[in-house]
Amino acid sequence: MSSIMPRPPVRRVVTGHDDRGRAVILSDGPAPNTFRSAAIAGFGASVAWFTASPQIDMVTHDDSAPAESIENIGFPTPGQTVFRVADFPPDASYPKNAGDTIFDEIDGHEERVTSDDGADQKHFWFHRTDSLDYAIVLDGEITLIVDEGEVTLKAGDVAVQRATAHAWSNRTDRIARVAFVLIGTEPISPAEIAAQRTGAQASSPA
Repeated sequence: MSSIMPRPPVRRVVTGHDDRGRAVILSDGPAPNTFRSAAIAGFGASVAWFTASPQIDMVTHDDSAPAESIENIGFPTPGQTVFRVADFPPDASYPKNAGDTIFDEIDGHEERVTSDDGADQKHFWFHRTDSLDYAIVLDGEITLIVDEGEVTLKAGDVAVQRATAHAWSNRTDRIARVAFVLIGTEPISPAEIAAQRTGAQASSPA
């Protein structure tokens, strides 16, 4: 039972400047933009920060990830960034039809991967976003699955996820906590990537 108890809140410290330009601590406490699943015990995430465009505000004290924006911050579009800390419970604790439940809760059906080769059948978390994602495992252990392979990451390990179809599988008996920095990129499909790769290889000198 303890394996699916919710993890502690994400403590978020935000800095800024006063009217003299001196650095100050603006806030220190639980990240207000926090989602906890009602359907999947132990599943949840906190958005620590969000930037809507390359013009990043360093002047005001505006909070870019307040509590009221929980449903408005999903996956980034080009020029946006999302700093998210996610909790993944053990795979065994997900309900039947876990994929439907997950992507309903995070409003992520556009990012969900379903394909004839059965990628989505490999794992219910299979999805793809047009983004460059930096993932840092903070606690526990989690397996990153892609179309052609997988790797298990432990606390302190990092992954660089480059717009690939992927899933996060927790095959242990305790929650894994992972921090993500997602950087929105221009859309490019796997087919377009394949065409550019084969075209580049064909044009390379022998």
